[in-house]
Amino acid sequence: MSTARQMPTGEGRAGGLGLLWDLWWMARRGSATVAARQRARLTDLVAYARAHSPLYAALYRGLPDDADLAALPPLTKRDLMARFDEWVTDPQVRLADLRAFLADPHRVGALYRGRYLVMTTSGTTGEPAVLVHDRPALAVYTALGLLRGFLPWLDGRVIGRALRQGGRAAVIVATGGHYGAVAMAEWARRQRPGLARRFQVLSVLTPLPDLVRTLNAFQPAFLGGYATVLSLLAEEQRAGRLTLAPAMVATVSETLPPAARTAMALAFGCPVLDIYGASEMLTIAFLCRAGWLHLNADWVVLEPVTADYRPVPPGTPSRTVLLTNLANRVQPILRYDLGDSVTLRPDPCPCGSPLPALRVEGRTDEILTFRGAGGQPVRIAPMALATVVEETPGVRRYQILQT
Repeated sequence: MSTARQMPTGEGRAGGLGLLWDLWWMARRGSATVAARQRARLTDLVAYARAHSPLYAALYRGLPDDADLAALPPLTKRDLMARFDEWVTDPQVRLADLRAFLADPHRVGALYRGRYLVMTTSGTTGEPAVLVHDRPALAVYTALGLLRGFLPWLDGRVIGRALRQGGRAAVIVATGGHYGAVAMAEWARRQRPGLARRFQVLSVLTPLPDLVRTLNAFQPAFLGGYATVLSLLAEEQRAGRLTLAPAMVATVSETLPPAARTAMALAFGCPVLDIYGASEMLTIAFLCRAGWLHLNADWVVLEPVTADYRPVPPGTPSRTVLLTNLANRVQPILRYDLGDSVTLRPDPCPCGSPLPALRVEGRTDEILTFRGAGGQPVRIAPMALATVVEETPGVRRYQILQT
């Protein structure tokens, strides 16, 4: 850990140029350097959680200060939500108050108490959780997205297209609630009101023909959204009904199979990024040009495990995965059962990155096809149905079956 303390500035959560420099520098060091930084941040987070979260103080009582990560008990969403007010480290953050805040759709993207971005998980993995992120964590997510998510894909063609399209961006996500993707998008718009005209947030519930008309009129340089929705739009592009010339496309929340990514890239004629994130940690991993997701291991710990939380070796799909978010302190996420199936690459990625490479097996949804009133097929992204169900009062769990 002493090695980590001698690294360049920016190892903390202060943000700014120091953070950007640190991210750039870490991505060019060896895996041992990344692991050392991860251990140092983990030690700091565990100490902070023990000191400021009554829940973690109780859970970790009796454990040594330098306890190995495997000695810390895994936790589920249900475990943490049941003791929410003890979980958070700011005593002014209370679940009852947050629920009132979340009930107002006009406050999506606004900072709770002027300090915290609040979001909820989707109901696709059970009962929704309420997540609170502090400003330094938001700075880390933003910097990771910029430096490791988008910049590696920039070249002359991408930049040229972006300039010709005026730098406009559009995202198609679940709106009407404080879900992770829309909360971040609206927060970004609130941060820079002058850019609001060049940034559209569109609902996943928008009928496909209306979505096509809106996008054709707006002509975004950057297009983002759920993989299934963007796959539908790629079909519209191939059919000639959608006529976009984006510089870059990015998928979130759902797993993007390699074949679907290739088809999407051909349809839009631009790079297609895949961003692996969750409301608990928004920037877990980003896609490289070799087709692998790379874990931001200096800010995230991801443990592929069996159903009873035993480690799974690289090359083997996990039953679930334990997430530790090293960036957020107001609501520490330590060994949190995320529910995804992940496979770590057993050998170095050919792209040369020192960051661990992985594939996500979960979160793959199929586009649903129904028969319309006139007998014609109607295709709907699963996230659209999920959004309608989740916005129904009283519904906390659900399952959609197509027969």
